[in-house]
Amino acid sequence: MSIQRFFLDGFGSDDELASLKESPAFPLVRELEFKFGLKVLRTAVTRSDTGAVVAFQLCNKFGIAIAKVWTQQINDGRTEYCYRSPYYVKERGSSREDKETIRSVKISSLMATLTRHNVVPPHDEMVGKKVAMTKDAMSLMRRHMGESNKSQLMRPDEIHALLAEFLGQDLNSRGLSIDISLCKNTLDKYDEADRIRDKKVEEVKRAFANPFYMIGVDELGHHIIGKFSLTVMDEANNKFQYETIEPFKRYATIEDYPDLVPLMTMVKVSYETKDGMAKQNGYPIQDKYDENLDMTFFYSQRPTHYDCLWMTTPC
Repeated sequence: MSIQRFFLDGFGSDDELASLKESPAFPLVRELEFKFGLKVLRTAVTRSDTGAVVAFQLCNKFGIAIAKVWTQQINDGRTEYCYRSPYYVKERGSSREDKETIRSVKISSLMATLTRHNVVPPHDEMVGKKVAMTKDAMSLMRRHMGESNKSQLMRPDEIHALLAEFLGQDLNSRGLSIDISLCKNTLDKYDEADRIRDKKVEEVKRAFANPFYMIGVDELGHHIIGKFSLTVMDEANNKFQYETIEPFKRYATIEDYPDLVPLMTMVKVSYETKDGMAKQNGYPIQDKYDENLDMTFFYSQRPTHYDCLWMTTPC
């Protein structure tokens, strides 16, 4: 029995494989690998009804963490199989942990429940959800470039005067006058807003319609790296389509992906002296576009076993 059969590519050892095979949770891991293609990332300690237990963290084929599984002894002495994932929440439960956990003393019953309720998200669906998060990166990039909305800069009487002048009507009879300096200033600001608007369109297209890296760093310090390009970016209707240049893959360290080592080293150097900033593996945990690095940093919550700090940058 090979490591590659049950462990994610690049992870696991002969000793870990032996421990997995000896675990009472192994039959469940085997079924999940066969049915859903989930692979073991590592062993982990998790909370259960009976206290802390050793569990196996599972990923899909792209290295995205999906669930943890373990066994526990219930009151009648039987072994109960447990599957917990943040991607499925039951309506009822005594706690968040309970709502996220599906249990059964029979593996067949547990697997049937997972299938019936679509508990395990499809591999490609998970990738799509992650890539769709780049809408946050696009918003940050646009925000960095300045304001492109044309705010109201003139008072109603000043607009009244302009309308009257444009339509060839008498201003004096209305007690109106036009401030030429104000008009020029307003025109300049509106022209600048158009320039910024056009720049935003061009820059977002450059950064995301062409191949870009999407890099996630989780609580373990692992890197999830893929290359994509967006073929549809209709934010108004929340429609995103993408082309996969290189699918997501999980790497234990950035050194396992040599092409990005120089850039990621520059990121760490750039932020190493900025005290008081939350970081993960030296990368800033923030929502920001860094023009000097041509990178966008964004996150939905601080890195966990499942959630990442994300970064995008053009290839």
